[in-house]
Amino acid sequence: MSVRLSKIKRPGGVYWFDLRHVAEDEDGTWLFGPVGSAWEAPHDRGALPVPVMVLLRSDRPWAAWWVDDPADRRLEIDVCLPPEATSTGWRYVDLELDPVWHASDGRVEIEDRDEYEESRDAGWMSADDAELARVTAEECAEVLRTGAQPWLSRGWRMLGQQR
Repeated sequence: MSVRLSKIKRPGGVYWFDLRHVAEDEDGTWLFGPVGSAWEAPHDRGALPVPVMVLLRSDRPWAAWWVDDPADRRLEIDVCLPPEATSTGWRYVDLELDPVWHASDGRVEIEDRDEYEESRDAGWMSADDAELARVTAEECAEVLRTGAQPWLSRGWRMLGQQR
């Protein structure tokens, strides 16, 4: 089943991805994006060059993206306001901070701090949203460092099963 995942960047607009619903379990909703899946941003559009698996749930302020890029296989976590189901799929408001685990060396970093600071300073996110982003990014980075959650490896397995 085709699902539209919309990622809202303030003030940048809506970025969307056409993905496939593959599962629901205790960890949330799993969406798969095969190579060639359509995406669009306010000033660009294209097709996914690598396969991805996305995990989201409406009671968590993040969405996880397993990115099977041979040049940089990684797990990215989009810190966001809790995702919302829509009539066509899902949407969430991006809060800019992105903890990322790189498979090549196990390195974990939090990306886009500059975008976060700009969004916070310009008033595009409230003080409460900024605090949620900061705390969630640190918590998610720690989960990526410790590898303590079963959904971390489940995402790679599910991505491999879709190929």
